[in-house]
Amino acid sequence: MSQTDVQDYLEKGMYGAPQLKPEEKRQYLGTFRERIFLTMTIAEMADKKNITHFKQELTDNPQQQVLINAAVDFPIQNDYMIAAQKAKCPFKIVDTENQNSPEAIGLVYASETAVNLETVDVTKKYQTVLQQKKTESSKSKPVEGKKSSWFTRLFK
Repeated sequence: MSQTDVQDYLEKGMYGAPQLKPEEKRQYLGTFRERIFLTMTIAEMADKKNITHFKQELTDNPQQQVLINAAVDFPIQNDYMIAAQKAKCPFKIVDTENQNSPEAIGLVYASETAVNLETVDVTKKYQTVLQQKKTESSKSKPVEGKKSSWFTRLFK
């Protein structure tokens, strides 16, 4: 064995094997950012409208893994666990250190492989979806109080 091999062997024995992106894995409940479909903070999980967004994500991307922060209150955890069970989706409760503030990640919906989505935060992701739906509906409906001309009605 060469000197560097011996040194590497000793360091692995003393400190453990080196990890890839340990801060990122700690933040996202043990997974990498590139694998995530959806994230929610502990405060966002308490909002009832976000469970509908979560269910939508379960149907859009079935059979992935749900990671729930153990610091989330049990009744809220239970709602998300029931939704995951109904969708036949595996879930884990992850016990994290110092991640019990309302701004900490409370839920992660992730894949085993990379998906590289740009927007994964529930408020940002579904805010853009809601805005797109509003613009589509406003384009298709005439403005109240104004009658559409016979020309625009002709080409509907």
